[in-house]
Amino acid sequence: MKPASVLIVEDEMVTALDLQAKLVNIGFTVPSIVNSGEEAVNMAAELRPDVVLMDIVLQGEVDGIQAAKKISSLDIPVVFLTAYSDEKTLQRAKSTSPYGYIIKPYPDKDLELALETAIQKHQEYRDKVELIRYKGLGKGVPLTSQDDEISWEERPRILIVEDEIITAMDLTAQLSDKGYLVVDTVANGQEAIQKVELFRPDLVLMDIVLSGELDGISVAEHIHDLDIPVVFLSAYTDDATVERAIKTSPYGYLPKPYQIDELYSTLETALQQHRSETDRIKKIDQKITTKEGEMVIEKTAVFFISAIIISLIVYSLATRSMTWLMYLLFIPAIYNLFIVGISLKKPSPPGGKDQPFVSILIPAHNEEFTIERCVRSLAELDYYADGKRNYEIIVINDGSTDKTGEVLARLKGEFEYLRIVTRKPPRAGRGKGYVLNDGVRICQGEVIAVFDADARIDPDFLGKIIPYLDEEDVAGVQARVRMYNADRNLLTLMREVEFSIFGNVILRARDVMGKSGFLGGNGQLTRKKFVEDIEGWDGFAVTEDLNMSVKLIMDGNKIRYCPEAVVWQEAVPEWKAFFRQRVRWATGNLETLFVYLAPLIDAKIPLYKKVDSIQYLVFLLFTVFVMLGYIVAILNLTYVARFSMEAPVIIGLISTVAFFPGVLLGIRRDKVGVLRSLVRAVEYWAYCLYLIPLFFAAFIHMLTRKERSWAKTKHTGD
Repeated sequence: MKPASVLIVEDEMVTALDLQAKLVNIGFTVPSIVNSGEEAVNMAAELRPDVVLMDIVLQGEVDGIQAAKKISSLDIPVVFLTAYSDEKTLQRAKSTSPYGYIIKPYPDKDLELALETAIQKHQEYRDKVELIRYKGLGKGVPLTSQDDEISWEERPRILIVEDEIITAMDLTAQLSDKGYLVVDTVANGQEAIQKVELFRPDLVLMDIVLSGELDGISVAEHIHDLDIPVVFLSAYTDDATVERAIKTSPYGYLPKPYQIDELYSTLETALQQHRSETDRIKKIDQKITTKEGEMVIEKTAVFFISAIIISLIVYSLATRSMTWLMYLLFIPAIYNLFIVGISLKKPSPPGGKDQPFVSILIPAHNEEFTIERCVRSLAELDYYADGKRNYEIIVINDGSTDKTGEVLARLKGEFEYLRIVTRKPPRAGRGKGYVLNDGVRICQGEVIAVFDADARIDPDFLGKIIPYLDEEDVAGVQARVRMYNADRNLLTLMREVEFSIFGNVILRARDVMGKSGFLGGNGQLTRKKFVEDIEGWDGFAVTEDLNMSVKLIMDGNKIRYCPEAVVWQEAVPEWKAFFRQRVRWATGNLETLFVYLAPLIDAKIPLYKKVDSIQYLVFLLFTVFVMLGYIVAILNLTYVARFSMEAPVIIGLISTVAFFPGVLLGIRRDKVGVLRSLVRAVEYWAYCLYLIPLFFAAFIHMLTRKERSWAKTKHTGD
């Protein structure tokens, strides 16, 4: 088994080196030693140690407790090692839900036991979380509800299991003085099990050697599924005993003789950690239950829409009539023309002059070919305040198996403001939203900018886009997206045309109407406070950017579009990879539509914003029918098959030509000549025929998928 790794955070170098020698001698590895809170957060995020051994008083402005709060949010266990045992410090430290609290000076065995119990307890917690993902709470995952019966503010109830009556009496008196309620003291293992089941205490303080056939470790094994924390208090610290005890995942292991301050800090951290774990597990289970319900909604909606489409197809084949399609297409046709008309107006100019600190987040999974060019491009940003660089770059390396980590390590030596967050299995590969949330947890910026690993921008990017965050209710801004390899082949050129239409017409019109644009995955900026208000990105969402956009709009916030700031990205040059990418996008679009249609209708926002947002979400479905309408028209004109289309001529004409004004306007706004614009419009029309098979592929994917994961696009950097 690979030795457990411990990150040492200690401001006294002599003490730190002594700790390192002790830990290595015990059998741990020490990947790094740091002396400040800021560096502790950075190194913990980058190295992902098994546990962080944290002093409280550190160099710099961030102390150990502040650093521990951020580190714990990354799901890395923290054990405090400090000379401070006063109540105020302990209560502050306890708020971070540490896995241990060791008071200096300490016996070496105490340190070893604290780290081993922390690592084992955290692993048990992670196993429980993984089990919930697949089985759900109550299907093999023990979790008592007793905490709901007694509020945290009341005195914690302790059951003492100790075979020495004098020691038991001393413990009772000492714990009572500290504010605990000792519900009983027992000396027999079998009786201990009975008392635990009877009283359901908040914590069991357990000796190992007991009277009767069962020792304390056997008792801990019996009561493990009751989800009641156990802290061992024993004179036995030999390897065999410790190994048996650690396997029960205790919340602490304190050798005798003990100091009351040590006991108190151990009990307090154990109680807080158990409460924190319980709350997190309940929240995770609630989230998974919600997502399972959403998937039921999605599959039901797919079946419903499929049934309607099949019925219409059967009807059309039986009657040889497609008149219904002409009327159906008239709805998006009119709206598209309306959008084109609105986009002719000029958006309101930005008025902001503030220069907030910006945290740039780059999610990266196997991006060895693009990540260096991306980081170097962002490192050249000309965004300073009072002569100081006013941004940081955070790359979240999500379980990369290629050379991404090596490239980032080299770049970090070159750019001191580059921070790296490492995600390892089983956390890695869950979803892009989870990846971004890890970056948010440690970032310092008031504004968060998100770029994909293939992004390239000009130095004045932030200077152009930041002023668009000029109003308090503007939650985010989307930049213009273009393809740096547009001239590689026809497919990449059509991607450039597609994004030209999206930016030059659709997002521009939405900005004019009510600043109700949508955020894309690349070149999006959001205010951190709005991200935190909606609890970050949805890790389960296939298209986390669209999901966030809808949530922000439903809360009454605005999303602007900045055409002056351009982010260049790589267009997928091959049809197979492109189609796979678009199936994911279409799935995310439909997923968001089905889940948020009802909440959008009920949202307390203006009616036009509801209509516009819903129209945006159903745009894919309507576009599929538009292309189907063209196919029917071609079949009629070529006499391959005949279908009657008996709607009034004006409806048919508008439904037919409405596709092209927006396309031509989007292309022409990039200063493309008239003739070339016409050719590209026809090419784009042919390109959009792929939406028909895409529609069915997305529906099949939604019906057959069992879970959501990050199916990222592969970048080559060419």
